[in-house]
Amino acid sequence: MSEKKPLPRSILVTGAAGRLGHQVSDHLVQALRDGRISRLRLLDIEPTALSGPGVEVVQTSLAGREAAFAAAESMDAIVHLAGVSSENEWENLVPANLAAIAHLYDAAVVHGVDRVLFASSNHAIGFYPVTQRIDHTAPGLVDSRYGLTKLFGEELARLYATKTPVRGFCMRIGSCFPAATAARHMYTYQSFADFIRLVEVGLSADYRFEIVYGVSDVPDGYWDNSNAFRLGYQPADKPEDFVFGELEPTQYDFQGGSFATDPLPGVTPPPGRLRDSGR
Repeated sequence: MSEKKPLPRSILVTGAAGRLGHQVSDHLVQALRDGRISRLRLLDIEPTALSGPGVEVVQTSLAGREAAFAAAESMDAIVHLAGVSSENEWENLVPANLAAIAHLYDAAVVHGVDRVLFASSNHAIGFYPVTQRIDHTAPGLVDSRYGLTKLFGEELARLYATKTPVRGFCMRIGSCFPAATAARHMYTYQSFADFIRLVEVGLSADYRFEIVYGVSDVPDGYWDNSNAFRLGYQPADKPEDFVFGELEPTQYDFQGGSFATDPLPGVTPPPGRLRDSGR
């Protein structure tokens, strides 16, 4: 990063052992070594290998209110990446994606946390057609139960930013992987390095509530990301630079890809009641 802005001194990362959590945790461990932050708490239900002076590792679920309050105590900022990361049954989504963030926001208010960065998803707006370019003002148009939980998180952030001192930064992440592997990724891809750049903006910019898109330099993509640029996000990578083989060629009608056309898991309409989702 060419310019390193001041960061909150104490940061909690939830979902620290996950794909994106690992990237953020590595970055903030280095920020700790560089003196940009003074304390880092890494939380996940799975073991987290990172350690060192100033690093606190917590292995727990946030579905319980007490655990969420303990996690947020003495923190200045939270990067909330934890949760079920794909379409699923309600019994899995409710505790991990709804209860956890609700408890965490209450804890943030009580413990004086300044801001929460929330890993939302393109599936919160996945039923927009690929022919329609949208920006941060686009209302939710979910493509799945999973997408609905992400829209819940966005609206929770908006509510708490309006009624409490806690700022909300919602990142509608596209396709954030080591490589671009599908034709769809040419419109939705975000490199790990650009994701870290977006997290830095969320940790350092001045805002109350914002929605931004987690996407690299894709001028003709589905999303107008000018709101993120306004706040200081400067993606440096392009999807084509991360293509290392043949792309999966499926073309989709909706921005959420297969999530928009896959049936809801665990429920099947009776014969004659199937609904055509638009393909």
